[in-house]
Amino acid sequence: MKLLIIASVVLMVGLNPSFAGTEKKIALSEVPQTVMKVLNQRFEKATLLTANIETEEDGSVVYEIQGKLSDGHLAEFDVFPDGKIEEVEIIFPIEMVPGAILKALDKKMHGFVPSKIEATHSASMKVVGYEFEGTLNGQKLDLEVSADGRTITIADQ
Repeated sequence: MKLLIIASVVLMVGLNPSFAGTEKKIALSEVPQTVMKVLNQRFEKATLLTANIETEEDGSVVYEIQGKLSDGHLAEFDVFPDGKIEEVEIIFPIEMVPGAILKALDKKMHGFVPSKIEATHSASMKVVGYEFEGTLNGQKLDLEVSADGRTITIADQ
């Protein structure tokens, strides 16, 4: 019974939008100069296109800047107001995903067909995980895969 109550609370928290952060589209001109300066220095050849501000339930703020890298890949740069980079997400074609990741994904989610793949990078640009959007048996799924492929979880459900 205790387990059922805990599971119900977890489910309600996970599905209740009031517990999630809020995201608002903003103009690039509204992004603080500390954030823009870091991005322009670190990714000087990137083209910055759009921006969002995300406020988490704890009040913390992250600027999400969408752009295109010099190699043409689309990216999202998540940066705190002080200029510290939280993460960089780069959209990957399936050919760029390591074979070990694809093999692990096929083993756990056989038949999953990805439609969008993002590689999540740390501030040092080391891949720390992958996000896959796609379908499995006609059901849309968002999957989070660890950088080593050992952990695969269904996200945003």
